[in-house]
Amino acid sequence: MSMSDMLPTDAVLRRHAITERNRLLGLPPTDAVLKRHYAQWQAAQAAQAAQAAAAARPAAPAARAAAAAPAVARPAPAAAVRPVAAAPAPAAASGGGLLGWIKRLFGG
Repeated sequence: MSMSDMLPTDAVLRRHAITERNRLLGLPPTDAVLKRHYAQWQAAQAAQAAQAAAAARPAAPAARAAAAAPAVARPAPAAAVRPVAAAPAPAAASGGGLLGWIKRLFGG
């Protein structure tokens, strides 16, 4: 009896069982979506490790001087002026609601 005999016969359950078995063995998943999630998880772990390593090491003197220099102030971009649309008449004035819509639908 091999390990594949112990897997479920249903395709979805079989895929989940294989993925779980691979996870326990430390192997990457076989499903395409899970592969993408696994790659994203690995990238997030690498980014956390790089961030922790960068925080642990002191900054170079040139980097400190560049950080201390004030940035050039730039004026904020002008906000786009949009014309104000006229407010539609309230629904109650035209017999609003579902009954008003039905009346208008049948020309009442």
